[in-house]
Amino acid sequence: MRRILIIIFSLFIFLGTAFPQNAKLTATCNVKTVGLNSYFQVTYTLSGGTAQSFYRPSFKNFNIIGQYQSTGGGMTIIVNGKTIQGGSDESSWTFQLSPTSIGKFTIDAAKAIVNGQSVLSNSLSIEVTAGANKQNNTNQQNKSNTKVDASGKDLYIQAFADKTNPLQGEQVIVTFKIYTRIPVTQYAINKLSSFTGFWSQDLLKDIKNPQQYTETVNGVQYSTAIIRKVALFPQQCGALTINSLEVECLAQVKSQKQSSVFDNFFNDPFFNIPNMFDSYQNVKKKIYSNPLTIYVRPLPVANKPSSFKGAVGYFSMNSEIDKTELKANDAATLKFTISGKGNLNLIDKLDIDFPPDLETYDPKLTDNIISNDAGISGSRTFEYLIIPRNPGTYKIKPINFSYYDLTKQSYVTLSSPEYTLKVGKGSGSSNVTVSGINQEDIKYIGSDIRYIKNQTFSVHQIGSFFFGSWTFFLLFFLPLVLFIIFVIVWRKQLKERSNIALMKNKKATKVALRRLKKASHYLQVNDKISFYDEIFKALWGYLSDKLNIPIADLSKDTIAFGLQQKNVDEGTIAQFVETLNNCEFARFAPSGESITMQSIFDEAMSIITKIEKELR
Repeated sequence: MRRILIIIFSLFIFLGTAFPQNAKLTATCNVKTVGLNSYFQVTYTLSGGTAQSFYRPSFKNFNIIGQYQSTGGGMTIIVNGKTIQGGSDESSWTFQLSPTSIGKFTIDAAKAIVNGQSVLSNSLSIEVTAGANKQNNTNQQNKSNTKVDASGKDLYIQAFADKTNPLQGEQVIVTFKIYTRIPVTQYAINKLSSFTGFWSQDLLKDIKNPQQYTETVNGVQYSTAIIRKVALFPQQCGALTINSLEVECLAQVKSQKQSSVFDNFFNDPFFNIPNMFDSYQNVKKKIYSNPLTIYVRPLPVANKPSSFKGAVGYFSMNSEIDKTELKANDAATLKFTISGKGNLNLIDKLDIDFPPDLETYDPKLTDNIISNDAGISGSRTFEYLIIPRNPGTYKIKPINFSYYDLTKQSYVTLSSPEYTLKVGKGSGSSNVTVSGINQEDIKYIGSDIRYIKNQTFSVHQIGSFFFGSWTFFLLFFLPLVLFIIFVIVWRKQLKERSNIALMKNKKATKVALRRLKKASHYLQVNDKISFYDEIFKALWGYLSDKLNIPIADLSKDTIAFGLQQKNVDEGTIAQFVETLNNCEFARFAPSGESITMQSIFDEAMSIITKIEKELR
């Protein structure tokens, strides 16, 4: 009896899933006539089944202002051992549209995949008039603005300076930090801050991916990252202003939708996971940092040494010479190394008084300067080449280097030892000093007599001329032919390069594989945030380039429709959407998630390879 009941129960389940004829997709519109400058809504409602995929129509003659999704299906969800059942048997997709021209238009049917079979909706007829329904337009516009706006409390930039009243030449570190409570998929610095009156050095130029961490501001928790950090050295006194930094972000903003039984559960900050029934829209937003004013104090005038050239910080000096006894016309090397923390890049020369009988050249500079979060430090080496032209004894007086010490709040002078050179008589040298000759005019000539050439040489018969021969005409016309081929190839490449969409399409696979390679590295070091960031960029960027759809307009629906237009198999499309869903769930799931980073990586690699084969 028990076996019979199991068979009957399984048969009912099979019959309920194998036949989707009860599923119905209905298209409705809130207006029949709309003004040219107005907005209206089209909603597709699926009842009697759960959609594996949904494909919207092209909406020709209309612009999509917003799109929102509500998914039902009576799902069972288990999170942290708690089981919640709810939802409805209906799913809906709502599109907010704006007409682009006047006339009577037909919106084609949408399509949903239910249990592997297609379900089509009815088509809609819309008449667009020259008038505008101001009330409808205002309400729809306000509704749209409410859904896609990101407030200043959710996303902003703050600029900080570690000093606001430094001395002239003292290092000031300015940090630009972004604060966000909404997902930011990418950002770009449109306009850098101007540092008028400062010498600046970027401290994060070698860091490609800023480290993210959480920070609580006024009781609100934000995700933060340092996007720019510079070391500034004021070159003049007074009030100096650092202008705002302009950044353009692509943020994902949750759209308004009808409430469901899942809202209170998933909006609970305890679980810290996104509501899978929410609909998100990519929004471009420009944000600006706060301006800063730095009040620069002058350096004290009292007790300022004559050797002071503007160095401020903490420094030490070492000097060495490779030899002190040599012969005339031999070379010696004298090195001075200044090490410490401060404006090392602004130390450009040393005041050295060499004896007139020593020939010297401009110093060779060798920098070992490090730029990091703590500022600028390291060393700068001055290397002098010395060539004594006459024998004798020469003294190089001590070299003084002065700087303002920030700890001692006073000037400090460092001195090198005195060096004595003993120069003996070199071979072929004389005590006669030659002046007025540039060393560039003195060159060594190995030999000045050439031997008579005695090798055999070829002879030509009289009357045999190169002019008029086949070789002559071939070499004459060959450059012209090569030039024509070059012009044809060049114009073809120029045409291809001007087609940005074609170039992106060709490079889409390479870019995606490069991002997957970076994701593989983050997988090995178990960097979850960077791993999922690269996976998302690989998947979304690949289809953005392949389908020629801007990233800001990408969604699961636009991707599915674009792939359908490229004749990609529906099963492959459903697999891609499933890969995105798995990636989103694994990214925000708790620490004990069942989907591993390795499986997400394998799915992403597999689906990109599969789509690439079908698009060829």
